[in-house]
Amino acid sequence: MNCLALLGSPRKDGNTAALLTSFLDGAATKGHTVRTVRLQEKKILPCTGCNGCKKDGKGTGRCVLTDDMGGLYPMVLEADVIVHAFPVYWWSMPAQTKLFQDRLYALDYGLFSGKKMYLLTTYGGEDPNSGPDIVERTFRDVCGFLGMEFRGSLGACSGSLAVKENTPILEKAFRMGAGI
Repeated sequence: MNCLALLGSPRKDGNTAALLTSFLDGAATKGHTVRTVRLQEKKILPCTGCNGCKKDGKGTGRCVLTDDMGGLYPMVLEADVIVHAFPVYWWSMPAQTKLFQDRLYALDYGLFSGKKMYLLTTYGGEDPNSGPDIVERTFRDVCGFLGMEFRGSLGACSGSLAVKENTPILEKAFRMGAGI
């Protein structure tokens, strides 16, 4: 399967990257093709709601904005599995992920049908924490709307222990990735 991993953290080697790496290591054991995009390194402009992408009636990602999303649309379309990995900020996804998600408007929603999605989140503070639950509900709703299969979510609290030092959570991420 083709797997597109979207790292929505501004920190290249932080907690979220450690969680995603473990997940992808698990996926690699099953021979899946993985492409990772670090959204922080991409120039993604906010959607202007102009509907220019809908004028040709094809929804193929022909946005009027000129930025890095033009190169990301084909990756999304080629992916069988999409993995979102990001830290929870203010009970929501960070700006890097939100910009990406909003710009998916340019695609025909039917093109998402049958794709699978996984969600990996990290968050500070302590458990219980409602932020990961709120984000998960959002992505479950998105998947339902698009006809995608929400395959699972894993949240890692880094309040008292960095994710890269949290062997049990890294093992869970590995097993989840191996289960694609």
